[in-house]
Amino acid sequence: MLQSIRQVSTLLFGVAILLSGHGLQLAFVPLRAEVMGWSSSWVGALGSIYFCGFLAGCFAIPAVMARAGHSRTFAALTALMTSSILGLVLFSNFAYWLLLRFVCGVAISGLYLVIESWLNEQIENEVRGGVLATYTAIVLGALALGQLLLNMAPLEEDTLIVMSAMLICIAAIPVCVTSTAQPSQIPAASFSPLLVIKTSRAAAIASGTAGVVLGSFYSLGPVYGLSIGMDVSGISVMMALGIAGGALSQLPLGRFSDKRDRRIVVLFIMLGGMLISLLACFISADNIPYIMLLFGACVMPVYALALAHASDNVANQSFLEVGTGLLVIHALGSIIGPLLTAQFMQLFGPQSFFSFNALVLLLGSVFIAFQIRSHRSKREHYSDFEPATTAAAQGVLQMDPRTQ
Repeated sequence: MLQSIRQVSTLLFGVAILLSGHGLQLAFVPLRAEVMGWSSSWVGALGSIYFCGFLAGCFAIPAVMARAGHSRTFAALTALMTSSILGLVLFSNFAYWLLLRFVCGVAISGLYLVIESWLNEQIENEVRGGVLATYTAIVLGALALGQLLLNMAPLEEDTLIVMSAMLICIAAIPVCVTSTAQPSQIPAASFSPLLVIKTSRAAAIASGTAGVVLGSFYSLGPVYGLSIGMDVSGISVMMALGIAGGALSQLPLGRFSDKRDRRIVVLFIMLGGMLISLLACFISADNIPYIMLLFGACVMPVYALALAHASDNVANQSFLEVGTGLLVIHALGSIIGPLLTAQFMQLFGPQSFFSFNALVLLLGSVFIAFQIRSHRSKREHYSDFEPATTAAAQGVLQMDPRTQ
């Protein structure tokens, strides 16, 4: 496996740089909007429109890649994303920012697709799971690092925007000059809603629930920290710990789920996330970063477990279609989550960031419990759990050994 990782090391290096810059702008944008005096509803809309762009990119970019090739597509999308980030400093107009956030979502979705399809072409089936786990760790680690970069400059200045744009530009260097052969065209994203629901209603609801919660986490987590009096340093640590919690817990929970009904594991970690969310409503701001570590450990693995459960119920040749459907459901949840959470925060105060997520996790848990009670698990696991990142686009599903 180490030999395979060395072969794609330049691509993985580009991923690390790209997502460090991406993580920085994800954390900076809601904080900058809050500093400018925009309401929580407006900040939530900025997060929602970003995920709209991400979903649109999953379906639009494969055609661009087929026409322009991977290297040129990556370079073009890097320029597009850099422009959308730097453009934020020109005007403080809400409609203008909405447009830029949509463009940013399209661009990062396409950048994921380019790198993931490239990795998929270069790795052999025998080591696919190990490379996928390495890729997932790099994605989550780089996103966490990006949160910590918030400490490099004041929010009122444009330094952080420039830093984010620079990192994204630099990421194009190892990717565009790599000597590895460009991959063949990836298939266009397609899915059947009926197939997803027929395959596993539990996986569909778990994926949607995770989307609502994680969309709120990335879009409004920094705003919540600022609203309860945390400084930028505390906010960056809080967000980084939330991502780190998910990175640390995903594989152990996945391996644990290999030995039993995965729905039960999903149920208990969603209930755990609900209880932690309720606890967060009653503790001091100083302890919130530690709570966020536990929160991330509970909610971030839900999507990967849902994907694994769905794969247990389909033949391998249908996995890509079902996986794409779950990704779309997750993205739709990520679009809805920031809008609803922002309304709750505006009406009931910043603590409703956690109380709303607790409500969402409770409702999702009730549905999962009903599915467990009414539909007994009869199938053996087709394959072991494989890591997955909810930040990834459709291309990562092709890297998954279950696609083969």
